[in-house]
Amino acid sequence: MSITIRETVPADWTDCADFFMEAFNAPPWNEAWTANSALQRIADCARTPHFLGLIAEDGAEIVGMAFGYSQRYQEEMHYFLLEFCVANTRQREGIGSSLLTDLHRRLQAAGVARIYTLTARDTAAQSFYEKEGFYLSPKMVMMARRY
Repeated sequence: MSITIRETVPADWTDCADFFMEAFNAPPWNEAWTANSALQRIADCARTPHFLGLIAEDGAEIVGMAFGYSQRYQEEMHYFLLEFCVANTRQREGIGSSLLTDLHRRLQAAGVARIYTLTARDTAAQSFYEKEGFYLSPKMVMMARRY
């Protein structure tokens, strides 16, 4: 595996959107992203203050991405991992673990004290995050309201 990990730049956004759409429109997510909505999601994430986005590449091909941002919480900085995916055909190769390891290294160097994310309950994604040291928060619950 000759994977390289680097910070994303605006020139990557279209390729990241295509990759994102491919990852999340497939099982198990089966979402309905279009090229336009995926590009808007990527741009919205990347324009968030204190954004840090990484892409994993095999040659010129994106095989993984991690997008999120840091924010102040009391006396600490926390990082909210908004989007994380690995190519469906490349899972279980260590790409996701390598991407998180690189992300953790960068966050710790920047003084970030905590990372958190949201994912679907009782899925392979939840199992992956738990394997990577994430835990279910005993204090927090996600709340939603639809309009």
